[in-house]
Amino acid sequence: MADEERIEPTLDPSAAAPQAAPPAPAVGHDAVEDTPKSKSKVKLFAIIGLVVVIVGGIGGYMYSQHAAEEKHRLAEEAKRPENILKKQLTERKENVPPIYIPLEEMVVNLPGRGGEHYLQTKIVLRTSDSSTEGKIKNFMPVIRDKIITVLSSRQMQELATVEGKVMMAREIALVINSIIAPQLTAIYVLQQQPGTADMQNLERIGAMPKETSSGQKITGEAARAAAEFWNVTEMDLPVQAVLFSSFVMQ
Repeated sequence: MADEERIEPTLDPSAAAPQAAPPAPAVGHDAVEDTPKSKSKVKLFAIIGLVVVIVGGIGGYMYSQHAAEEKHRLAEEAKRPENILKKQLTERKENVPPIYIPLEEMVVNLPGRGGEHYLQTKIVLRTSDSSTEGKIKNFMPVIRDKIITVLSSRQMQELATVEGKVMMAREIALVINSIIAPQLTAIYVLQQQPGTADMQNLERIGAMPKETSSGQKITGEAARAAAEFWNVTEMDLPVQAVLFSSFVMQ
């Protein structure tokens, strides 16, 4: 049998080669940002950040406003007479050693029988508050004038007694306190329940306004209310006592 011619099948190269898969989409950072979903997230974060900044700014402004209002309120409270007096009383009641403030020598004429007389004296003030000395220096011209008024109003015969000197020393302390601490001194005077003659004498030396005895009367109820509320003593006043380091009359 004749050799049969073998016929090899021919293959199409395009059909035999496997087709390459289409390139996968890039998954890099730039690709994510370009998607609508990622863009919406970025906008959301930006909005949240803006809201936080706005809320923080409003909160800071409100806090500063509240702090300013509170500071103003405390300042106004501190100016109220009762709070001023409370502060003064608290400072006076502290157990501190006394401070002595010497004044310059004073010479005044004294009324009296048997011709002209004069008084030469040196006064020392006792206090427990270090700020009292500064206040006295600030008001020194007025204080000296009032002290001279008190000294020259006494009779020589009156000052020759211990009682007369003690009474004059109390008047000098009262007149100084009425200048440097008028509210506290007024409450102290109310508690003493002075009579009309005493009130007129206090008006004369300038420790009380002149309208007190001639116009509006100090009632017992007012004096008792002041005593119950404050209970001010001589030791609570800026000038606790007046001492004489020298006392010469001729």
